[in-house]
Amino acid sequence: PAKPRQEAATMTSKHGGMTLIEVLLAMGIFLVGITALLGLFHYGGGLAQKARSHAAIAPLLSSLVEEVRLQAFALNSNGTIGVMREFNHRPVSGAPGYHYQVEAKPTNDPVLYQATMLVYRDSPERPAVTLRFLLPKQVSVVRRLDHQ
Repeated sequence: PAKPRQEAATMTSKHGGMTLIEVLLAMGIFLVGITALLGLFHYGGGLAQKARSHAAIAPLLSSLVEEVRLQAFALNSNGTIGVMREFNHRPVSGAPGYHYQVEAKPTNDPVLYQATMLVYRDSPERPAVTLRFLLPKQVSVVRRLDHQ
């Protein structure tokens, strides 16, 4: 009966620690996990910044679109509707540091344009908000009266 106890004691003392390979493997797995976790923090920070941008700009978008609709087309000297005005790198009132530009393409209807508004901070290639809307080819009565 004494011999089995000795064998059990020898077995536990042999396998009581970890080998260098096991330690390196555990460290590698730990580093992969930490790297993935830090990547999630970076991704979450980007989403938070985008949410702040949308929250700052959202209340201003409807008035900005309305302003573009009212001012989009110029009047010719004879009072007819002329070409579309350019809206490039214009500041967004009420949102310091933000600018916008509008691109419009004709549709099948000759009096409607498909407009795309890009609201951005640094460059239109990286917009904070992209908004698409229909832009009618019209000029308000007030602008027509002011023109005369």
